[in-house]
Amino acid sequence: MKTADANQIYVMEFCSSICAHSAPMIVECSPAHGTAENECFELVGRKVQELGGSQVFGWAVWEKPGVFIEAEFHSVWQQPNGMYLDINPRNPIFNIKTNIVRSGQENKIQRKTNRQYSQSLVNDNDVIRFLYLSAKRFQILNRGKRAYEHGEVSLPNKEIKEYQRAMKELIKLQNIINNRYSTVTA
Repeated sequence: MKTADANQIYVMEFCSSICAHSAPMIVECSPAHGTAENECFELVGRKVQELGGSQVFGWAVWEKPGVFIEAEFHSVWQQPNGMYLDINPRNPIFNIKTNIVRSGQENKIQRKTNRQYSQSLVNDNDVIRFLYLSAKRFQILNRGKRAYEHGEVSLPNKEIKEYQRAMKELIKLQNIINNRYSTVTA
C-alpha cells in the first residue's frame, strides 16, 4: 500500500466520488510518538486542545498500485498557522505523506478499521471479493452501539465467528493478491 498519487486522473475521479466538492491535497506526516496507532480523532482533538488550530475531517487515500484504491475516514491537524499535519502514527510505509480529501463532516463514527470506500483497478474476482470482505469487516466492527466506540472492540460470540471467517478469507485473498500483483508498479 502507498499514498495514492493525487495527480492521477483515476485518483481524482475516485476522490470526487467520495466528496464532490473537495480536491485531494497532500498533507505532510509527522507522527506523534508514544501514542496509539490509528486513533487520529482523539489524538488530533487533544492536539487542538493543547496547542490550538482545528481538527479537519476527511478521507486518507491509499492504493495498492494498479490493483485497488481505498479511502479511510481520517482526521488531521490544521495548525494555528494554517498548515495541515498528519500526526497519526501508522505503519512506517505510510509515514511519508497522506492524501486527504476534506469532507467537512464531523461524524466520527467511522473507525480505524475503515475501508469504507474502495474501488478495484483491475477486473479480478479475488480483488473484488477482498474489497467486499474488507467492507464486511468494517460493518461487523461498527454494528449497533459499536459505531460510536473507538479503540479496541469487543464482539459477542456469534459475531466473533462471523468476524473470524471474514478475516480468514481476507488473509488468504491478501496473500493471493500480493503474489499475483507483486510486480505491479505505480
